Amino acid sequence: MPTKNRVDWTDERLGANVYEDMVSVLISRLHSQAQRIDGAGGDKGRDVQVPLPAGLEIFELKSFTGRLDDRSGRRRQVADSLKNAAKHNPVAWHLVVPINHTDGELEWFKGLTAGYPFSCDWLGKDWLDNQMASHPELRRYYLEGSNDEIVRMMKEINQEQAALTRGVPDLVERVRVLKNRLNSVDPHYEFTFHVQPGGAVNVTTHPRYPGAEKDRPIQIGGAFSFPNTEDGRKAAKALQDSFDYGTATVVPSEFVKSFSIDAPADFGGTFEGGELQIGGATNNTPLRDARFALHIRDVQGVIKAHLPLEAKERTSGTRGIELRLEDLGGSVSVNARFDVPTHRVNITYSFHLPENSLPSILLPAVRFLAEAREDRAATMVLNGKEIGPPMDLSVSYPDAGESIKLLRILDDIQRISGVYFTVPHSLTDEEFKAIKEVHLYLTNEKVVSQWNRLSFTILRTQLDTPEVRQLREGTISNFSFGKDLVLHLGEDSFNLGRVNMTCASARL
Repeated sequence: MPTKNRVDWTDERLGANVYEDMVSVLISRLHSQAQRIDGAGGDKGRDVQVPLPAGLEIFELKSFTGRLDDRSGRRRQVADSLKNAAKHNPVAWHLVVPINHTDGELEWFKGLTAGYPFSCDWLGKDWLDNQMASHPELRRYYLEGSNDEIVRMMKEINQEQAALTRGVPDLVERVRVLKNRLNSVDPHYEFTFHVQPGGAVNVTTHPRYPGAEKDRPIQIGGAFSFPNTEDGRKAAKALQDSFDYGTATVVPSEFVKSFSIDAPADFGGTFEGGELQIGGATNNTPLRDARFALHIRDVQGVIKAHLPLEAKERTSGTRGIELRLEDLGGSVSVNARFDVPTHRVNITYSFHLPENSLPSILLPAVRFLAEAREDRAATMVLNGKEIGPPMDLSVSYPDAGESIKLLRILDDIQRISGVYFTVPHSLTDEEFKAIKEVHLYLTNEKVVSQWNRLSFTILRTQLDTPEVRQLREGTISNFSFGKDLVLHLGEDSFNLGRVNMTCASARL
């Protein structure tokens, strides 16, 4: 391994704090589920823990150099850490220390760990050297001040961008080189760049591992002036919600005096005025085992509707989280805000008719709305259990009952005929009447009607049949013929099958 890739673990710049920061980030890069434990209140034998399906793995980080002997009290510290870690019932415990053990130290370590029911190992200097060689950006960032180099490169790009002396194609190539350099020196974030046709450069940062935003947070501050008007109060609340629950918001320029951003690679700075756009603090960790739903109960507590929901987006802030959920048909949107300090859940929901949807898919959502009445309550359900107190419903949907009838008729027509079509956004009186007539034909074995006049086509080859001869002679009883059952909706026509029509009496 080349010397330049080695870390001098005895370097006085390293120190216990820098060592723990650097190695914690290393473990987070190796294990995406890693969780760093804040040692301010005592980490109880856990500097970093990794919850895995098989159980909890714990990493204890010690910055010791030299020897692990009794005189320094180091062995006692390791023993105490292991004892505290055992209280969490791990499946594995790792001592990470930049010391390659001697035979005597290894014998002591085996004796120390022999009485514990989980595996224990010593990850020493060789292990650390190999890992740091595979992640050279850690050494550059924590020990070589690579951030200063990044800042110099950014200033150079900004000057080039302002002048565009070599044209946009050359700027694109320089930005590509910068991106590769940035991504080789910053251990917390990856950077992507997009060069606009006019030469503007958009920069996006992405955490390299879960928790990177905690190890190296992006901090925002500013001065705002919100007047006591409806617009001012609305903008102030939206900004507070962005901090509290991670929701996206836009603060208009008239309310912004100044703001500052402290971001990786010295992105940001202090700005005077201007519109402030804050994106949502989205948590993309899948909610695999979370099953959401909404219940509606009547005054007797009887469940009148149950609507399954699917989590689409999750944001988090200083007070709690906000979930955006949808029913499986995508017609009901639900926002659930969980406020941790007060243990309260605030739920809002809305309905919209998708562009293209089958009646069977819309039925659960419309049935839910039909049961949402002012004298009833809604409750959020998680994994089959109601969470939070029931919430009184302040609005009702009087038209939902008629919509259910129509959707059920359309669902019957499609289910029986096997011909599926999307729900029309509007219907004429004639079309609504035709739907009910078609439904009557499909759901009844016999329909009795009366006509004054009926016309149909007879093929030349059928002119000599007994039925036609009887018609030509004057009258006929129980005259039968087949007819296509066609439903016309707007510009579309749907052939739903054949019906057999029998006339009790007919005259040609």
